[in-house]
Amino acid sequence: MRRRWAEAREALHEAAALLSPPPAGRVPLREAMGRALAEGTTAPAPVPHFSSSAMDGYAVAGPPPWTLLEAPVEDSEGRNVHRRALPLRPGGARPVLTGSLLPPGADGVVRSEHALLEGGLLRPLPEHPHRTGRDIRRAGEELAPGALLLEAGTRLGPRQLALLASCGIDEVTVREPVGVSLGRTGNEVIPAGLPGPGEVRDAFSPGFPTLLRAWGARVDRNDWLPDDAGAVRRWIAGAEGRLVVLTGGSGSSGQDFVRSALADLGADLVASSLAVRPGHPTILGILPGERIVLGLPGNPLAAHTSLYSFAPAACAGLLGSPLPSTSRGRLGAAVAPLPSGEDRLLPARWDGERVLPLSGTRSHMLSGLAAAEVLCRVGPEGGVEGQEVELLRLD
Repeated sequence: MRRRWAEAREALHEAAALLSPPPAGRVPLREAMGRALAEGTTAPAPVPHFSSSAMDGYAVAGPPPWTLLEAPVEDSEGRNVHRRALPLRPGGARPVLTGSLLPPGADGVVRSEHALLEGGLLRPLPEHPHRTGRDIRRAGEELAPGALLLEAGTRLGPRQLALLASCGIDEVTVREPVGVSLGRTGNEVIPAGLPGPGEVRDAFSPGFPTLLRAWGARVDRNDWLPDDAGAVRRWIAGAEGRLVVLTGGSGSSGQDFVRSALADLGADLVASSLAVRPGHPTILGILPGERIVLGLPGNPLAAHTSLYSFAPAACAGLLGSPLPSTSRGRLGAAVAPLPSGEDRLLPARWDGERVLPLSGTRSHMLSGLAAAEVLCRVGPEGGVEGQEVELLRLD
């Protein structure tokens, strides 16, 4: 079954979401970076937890003027002065700091720069009249106890971890990373050094594990495979990762053995090829044992564009996360039509508005990808300057 690029991403995500997710367990926040929540997380207390001052200044009660009641003098070194809050009666004021517990009875805060203090009496400056409730952070004004903080399936990054920590949460229930078996085929592939005639360097081992880790996965095997039908079939059959990724061998030549191996092993194909360049020989499917297989082309740009396109979709489906979204931008230069009728994924620069496709973007080239910020999907009809196009971020 040949699919278009966007359709294939959606179909793979849907197929992965029907499989059993990785096991879950409780971990401390410091170990949860990059993991997906296995269950929704709620606020254990109101946020903010207590009413406090939003500014340095004076907590006041009632209308002005106010008599300034100094806080008791004590050594503040090593003490939490923000917890000190003596009560106020109407007509009284006490000094407060940003984040300090609001004194009982206070109904507003006057900022230091808006206050006039004369003879122990405090008044607001005429250009900043006092308003009840001003510059107070009320307990629970952001979130009530029990409010949903993050949904199940949310990938935890620095911003999400900061929210959980600020709410007083120390542990979360997260999914184990998606185990990956990575196989690299090709008798011509060498692991190091300058390739000679008829040889190519392994362009995948240095970066693929890091990319997969960023999408919630973990590479457990990273093997080179010879161009041998039996070796490829045995490796796929024995691959234990929930995500099985192969580079090379996805074509139909006499030296390509991934397709025949998947057929022999009973793979249920989501896509037998793609109507997109680079990457049209890509194979997507489900192997026995609830394993997802990505058969990527051997050409390095084609393999990278397909990995960026489909590995995050597969991982998100397994982890219960939404399909990673794409962005939109406008072409900063025209793109010619493609007579074959296929979409194109073009490495491009993007300034948040204009999309500028780069050179060095044939399937065997990587210089364009190295300079790119996005992959730009252009339809077979091409595009004119200013036309809106779909973007896949290369984060």
